[in-house]
Amino acid sequence: MSSGLYYSLTKVHGFTNMNGKTYQEHIIIILGDFLSNEVKDNIITTDNIEKALSLINIPYTHQYEDL
Repeated sequence: MSSGLYYSLTKVHGFTNMNGKTYQEHIIIILGDFLSNEVKDNIITTDNIEKALSLINIPYTHQYEDL
């Protein structure tokens, strides 16, 4: 999900418990099985969302595609 949608949903009670307290944590929760430990460490330590997204080494989209 996009960072804007993530931050909108953080206002929903319990959302961050399941989806991460930061957007960087959210990236790791969602894509963790596909990311190396080194990439996860780099994502979690960056304070810039765009930088965190640039570290993802797999194709992804924020667009919803109805299958």
